[in-house]
Amino acid sequence: MTTFGNEERRILSLLSCNQIFNFNDETFIILKSGKPTCPKGEPKTDIYIKAENINHLGENIEIKISFKKENADFIENKTNAERAEQLLGPNWQVLIQSATNSKRHLFMSRNLVYKIKKQRTNEGSITLGWKFELVNKLSGDLSGLMPLSRTQVLDVYSGTNLSIDKKNAYINGEVIANSGIANYILINDYIMTTQDVIDNLIPIEEYVNANPNVYFACKALNYRTIEEKWDGNRPLAVYVDWRIVANKLTPIVKFDNPLNIKGDSVANNLVDCLRELGISNAHDINSTNFSNPELIHPYPTITINS
Repeated sequence: MTTFGNEERRILSLLSCNQIFNFNDETFIILKSGKPTCPKGEPKTDIYIKAENINHLGENIEIKISFKKENADFIENKTNAERAEQLLGPNWQVLIQSATNSKRHLFMSRNLVYKIKKQRTNEGSITLGWKFELVNKLSGDLSGLMPLSRTQVLDVYSGTNLSIDKKNAYINGEVIANSGIANYILINDYIMTTQDVIDNLIPIEEYVNANPNVYFACKALNYRTIEEKWDGNRPLAVYVDWRIVANKLTPIVKFDNPLNIKGDSVANNLVDCLRELGISNAHDINSTNFSNPELIHPYPTITINS
């Protein structure tokens, strides 16, 4: 299967300088093309082109493409506090808390310790918390509809509220104003020519009219006790405050500080608790040293000797 990066580079190669295409009944030649970049993070535009009308020299257009593979469901899959504020506005924490609280009962009943593999969760895992993603469809039971206005949905897709360095991105080493704000979406895996790209572009506003809903999805970040690893210092929308209470490992699930608590601090705290209790990995956790054995997978059984 072709990766997103390879497909993005292939599409960009179809839009190289001097390529000619028809757009809105006019003929254009590409003067500049490239992938927008910024010092930190990413702009919304994946592919930028500037083209000139061949029949009206000096009449230029900018096409700023947000590219998605057809099977992609994420809009933002590396959401941190800065990005959330730019996409969702100043009350971003309230919006995220409202979203996660709507699934509170599911978070509270979720397995936190995995003695054996369960679906995609590895044997020996202990949950640190849940990352936050914006997606274009429901994705698992820890997902739901984000309460956003149409303007906010437009902002999410186009990036109009991104920071200056992401809006005014670099194209081949040159800063170009607003190059990071997308004005078209391209969702197609079967494009072979320059004209195919242009013919399949969807204006952002038109796309939002047809897809007015944005959803959230929370994905677990786990400490893999056997390998003693976790997948990076990811911001957590909901995290587990691991403590020792009455000489038992005790989880407290926290919803009140979304994306400001990260994986490293939660994992390091958990490791300290495990070490203090003499627990080397998830297999050592049982009803005698864990306050919530109902959250262990599989649920521990007690053998009574006859």
